[in-house]
Amino acid sequence: MKPKVPTKMFQMQGPQMLQKLEKSLRKHLPESLKEMTNDLNHYTDTYLIYFKNPTKCQEFLGSPEVMNWKQHLQIQSSQPSLNKVIENLADINMAKVKYIQHTLYIENDTAKKLVPFLMDTKNLPPNSGESPSINQEMFKLSSLDVTHAALVNQFWHLGGNERSQRFIERCIRSFPSFCLLGPKGTPVSWSLMDHTGELRMAGTVPEHQGQGLMYHVIYWQFLALKKLGFPMYAHVERSNRTMERVIINLYNVRMPGKWNQWNCVPV
Repeated sequence: MKPKVPTKMFQMQGPQMLQKLEKSLRKHLPESLKEMTNDLNHYTDTYLIYFKNPTKCQEFLGSPEVMNWKQHLQIQSSQPSLNKVIENLADINMAKVKYIQHTLYIENDTAKKLVPFLMDTKNLPPNSGESPSINQEMFKLSSLDVTHAALVNQFWHLGGNERSQRFIERCIRSFPSFCLLGPKGTPVSWSLMDHTGELRMAGTVPEHQGQGLMYHVIYWQFLALKKLGFPMYAHVERSNRTMERVIINLYNVRMPGKWNQWNCVPV
């Protein structure tokens, strides 16, 4: 059930929340973030946008000094009202747009700091977020190596191509990653962080699905990144019930509205 949050209150909190998020990310993300650009790769060319006054955003986003519409780019925002603006700008700049909506979750402690007004609603998850037990003789907690990028790319439903694999390789090189190594010493479950600081690309090989391995990986990922001070969040596709259960059981708070994403490709 969608919580009833006063619209006025949410708009007041929005800019403050994003400012805190930006400050925290800038403090903790490494210098290698500057490498995450490629004019033909929307995985790396990502714009995260929030407008206090969306009616004035078309002129701003249309400026070549702000956005390069000749790129293969991706736009992410909590504001679905940007859809018409982005479609108009795509038409002007002769680009195709694919628009999707996902659900955004923020880890409990992060939500307490950034959006405390949500903590008194039915938005709160029911569980304590404890890690399930696994066979520690069979599975070993580790981090991904760049040679594992092809495996991650194979099972990432938004990947499966050369550009996505190059993006995954960069994420593994540049940001913290977590995995469970199976009996053969290869990853059987994993979770990464991307260049926006979001938890992404989690997966488990088919022969080990249904054993709670992804839950275990993300649980330890949360603990490790929390110690480093990262604000932890992730968006989940509405049809991905498995990941949604994992995220909710790990004591994450569902944000109001939807997480919006636009992939823009020049014609």
